[in-house]
Amino acid sequence: MHFAPNRMDAEVAASALRAERLHPRIAPDQSGFRFPIWSATTGGRWLIYVPDFEEGQAREILEEPVQDVREDNPIVRMVVIVALITGLLLATPFVAQVCYGSR
Repeated sequence: MHFAPNRMDAEVAASALRAERLHPRIAPDQSGFRFPIWSATTGGRWLIYVPDFEEGQAREILEEPVQDVREDNPIVRMVVIVALITGLLLATPFVAQVCYGSR
């Protein structure tokens, strides 16, 4: 997937890919700002998709860097969740004292 700031840049990138016999598709970025729902006009960027088996060649043509996939570590995730829950439980008496005062 390649990001283009506007439709014209997306068309140019897609044309470069088609010249190399690849099969790009262009679509507006739905995650960005959009004008009314029925409108095809976007205030954001455009996406250029290619099939998975053409991704490497498309990145090379468009001079896109290869993205490294981060490895997920479930132990670190569990430690962070436990630390957050512990912090919230330890903060509860202090928050209650501030909200309700000493009685």
